[in-house]
Amino acid sequence: MEDFENTYIGKLWYILLSDDKRSFNEYFSEEHGITLNDDITDAQICFLCKVMMRLNHTKLIQVDSIRVYQSEVDHFKEAYTLLETTMVSSK
Repeated sequence: MEDFENTYIGKLWYILLSDDKRSFNEYFSEEHGITLNDDITDAQICFLCKVMMRLNHTKLIQVDSIRVYQSEVDHFKEAYTLLETTMVSSK
């Protein structure tokens, strides 16, 4: 299992709530009366943060940059898995 700090949600939390110390669940519940489901996607939490947290330009750039970075990491993992599968099946 991946460390929280290395997940998209962990990176997003560090940028937006690390000074506040609340979780996204606590923040959205206390500030907006919203309860987040456990199966919320990265895209959904990103959208909520952008719309409801009134992020300044700098924070928006930081949030968008981790989405791009995470996407690149995911593509690398997929390519590596495909390569491993190909190598195993060719033996």
